[in-house]
This record gives sequence, C-alpha cells and structure tokens, in this order.
Amino acid sequence: MMEYGRHFSDDTYACKEEVQAVYNQSNVDEIWKSILSYRSFYDAETELRDTSSLPYKICLTRKISSFSYNLQTKLNHDLVKFILLPEGLKKEYILQKEIEALLHTAKANNSSVSENTLRKLAQGEIENIPSDLFVLKAYLESYREASKMTSLTLEDIIRINQLCSGEEDSKQEVKYRLQPSDDIINPLKEPTSIEIKGHLEHLLAFLKQEDIPLLLRALSIPYVFMYLRPFEYYNEETSALLAKAFLSMNGLGIIGFTLNLESISYANSKSFFDRLKLVETSLDLTYALERFLAFIIKDEENISSVLKEFTIKKEEMNNDTLSPLEKDSDNQDIDVVDTPSQFALPAFPRKDSYETIEARARQLREVHPQLKKKQAHFYAGHCTIGLHYTIEQFKAEEHTVYETARTSMEDLANRGFYKKEMIGKKFVYTPIPLQDQD
Repeated sequence: MMEYGRHFSDDTYACKEEVQAVYNQSNVDEIWKSILSYRSFYDAETELRDTSSLPYKICLTRKISSFSYNLQTKLNHDLVKFILLPEGLKKEYILQKEIEALLHTAKANNSSVSENTLRKLAQGEIENIPSDLFVLKAYLESYREASKMTSLTLEDIIRINQLCSGEEDSKQEVKYRLQPSDDIINPLKEPTSIEIKGHLEHLLAFLKQEDIPLLLRALSIPYVFMYLRPFEYYNEETSALLAKAFLSMNGLGIIGFTLNLESISYANSKSFFDRLKLVETSLDLTYALERFLAFIIKDEENISSVLKEFTIKKEEMNNDTLSPLEKDSDNQDIDVVDTPSQFALPAFPRKDSYETIEARARQLREVHPQLKKKQAHFYAGHCTIGLHYTIEQFKAEEHTVYETARTSMEDLANRGFYKKEMIGKKFVYTPIPLQDQD
C-alpha cells in the first residue's frame, strides 16, 4: 500500500478525486488512507491559518523538497552570472525584466499598451503620463522601491500597497478591506476585516519558518493574498512584489526579484481557482505550491537563457576591445615556446589536408567515443606541441556559439587533451603529449 502513497505524492501530488479518476471507481477509501499515511511522514505544519484559525500544512515530499533546493541553487548560479556582467549589461537586464513585469501588469489590467511605450515609461522618456498609464507608472515605482527592501514587516506590506495605489505619503491611513469583497471569479473564503491584521502577522511568522524551503515560503504569499484580500485595491500587485522582495532579501538578489511572480499573482482562470479551492478545503498548500514551483522552474530556464546571451555579449565586447595583435592571436596558432615540433598525437602531422584531418578525427572518436564530433575535429587539426589554441578559434572554425566553444574546450582540457592556462587576460589551451597523460 505504501506504493500508492509514493506514486500519488512523489510522482504526482493527486487529490482524492484524481485518484478516483485513475482507477475509474468512487470507492478508493483504502487507497486514500494509505496516501495520507505516507504524506504524514512529510507534513510540516505552518504558521498560516484559515478563517477558522486552523493551520495550513505543506507536504515536503522528497520530490518537492529536491525541486525547491535545486531551483534555489540554480538561481544562485544565475546571480553569480549576473554579478560578473559589466554595468551596462546589468542595466540592460534589469530594464528588460522591468518591461516584462509591466507587460504582465498591463495585461492583467486589460491594457493594450505597446512594449515600446513601456520601454519609454521605464526609461523615463514620457514627461506627461496619460491617465491610462497611471496604474503602470505606480507599479513601476513600487517595483523599484520593493527591489531595495531589506526587511519585511507589517509596515512594509502596507507601504508597498500604498505605492501600488499611487500614494507616496506613507502616513496616509491604512486602507484595509472594510467589506466582504465582491469577487465573482475568486471563490475562496475570506476573513472578516477585523481579522486581516492577524492573518498578515501569521504570514510574517510563516516567512520565518526556516524548516520550509525559501521558495515555497515565497510562493505561498500569492495564495495568502488570494484568500485574505487584505486591501481595498491592488492585492495582486502587492503580493507579487512582496514575494519578489522576500526572495531578493534572502540571498537571491536581483535574480529572485526578477522571477515572473506576476503571472502567478494575476492568474484568474477557473482551473487555477479550482486548485486553490482544493487547498482551502484540505488545508494543504502543496496542491498549489507544486504548480507554482513548476512554473518558476520554467521561468528560471528563461532567465538562465537570457543571462547566457548577455554573457556571450560580454565576451564579444571583451574581444572588441582587444588590440589588433591580440585579435590576430585568436585566428592563428601562437608559437610560445622555442622547441622542436612535436605532436600530442604523433600520427597527426602539423599541416594536414582536410581529408586527413577528417580521417584522424574519426580515428580519434573510435579511441575516445565520449568526444563529440566537433571536439574531435578541432583537436585533430590543433594538436601541435608548443602551440596554444583559443576558444575563439574553436568558435570560428567549428561554427558554434561562444558558450558551446567554451564548454567544448573545457571538456577537452578536463579529459587531458589540453592544458588550460592564462596568458594575458585570456585562457589558452596547450596540447598535452601522450607520455604526459600516462
């Protein structure tokens, strides 16, 4: 029976109705008991409370825990890539993400404003803001203010909502929701207005629960705002910015802040709220968090791709600043030692014909099948002892992008074909004689 729990919790986090559908029968009580029994080993009670003051839980299965921590590691790696960019490219990345956030916000507000207009808005090129851009201008200012936050208190939550409302005076009266919301799309039960402050305090306590992965705590913020609806207006915008700020101030910096949390906070489809209703009835946040986490994993892939493009731009910029002599060194072999000509693979002559290099590359792959075709082909023609070769040479001669060339040369060095060393401000690769590899 344990297999039921493992399958319907780790492979897919299914509700009882979904289990019934799998087996095409209504009576799955015994199976469901085994599933709940399995989950009980991983359940973590949270500080969050529903309208009856009952605690929510998160089931920290091995899968969701692994995904959470692995994603956090990837985001940290992305942050390192961002830090290594020159200032100009950092600003370009931040601007790009601001525009994306504004596009999501415009769509949520049924505004058809163009990306070009949003770019001008973000760059401060619109002097007189038209009325249809007031909400977006307020969100942009809130976005930038939230990115600087170093703490998260009740006052900070209120401040962000005031900024989203276009109010710059932090001394204005807090505009908590006074009446039940008239929301025909969101079916979640909401606390009374006098209970709002208490629920926000529970949220702040929950965000300090370090036994729960950082990303799962952040992704719970939109759900809390969806059932709590604490303010009269701009709850969705406020929750997105708070989740971003929470990730940023807890080690993920600008990368955590630029995750697309707007799309989660602004979601309003029936299937989306059906899932949230399941959270409400079961008091199990996992039903929502596994979906939110899957979305953010995809968004991290987008961020990683963007940063890879910016890293390539950085390398191209560095190459453009080289002197003519240094540029020439990328396109020809550099004889750096005065020794008789030797070869890492003695059968490879120094100036082979195209056909011979092709044949040698095939022979090399027979001996080393782990090599890719372009790696073998490049090495077959670039294996003379006493010469140094570069990533740019691999890129040009094997017709690849910079990142592929870099990883290919790194792999060849790791496998003992080349010795990697720094000359000037760039890495070069020297063939290693066969006798040195024994």
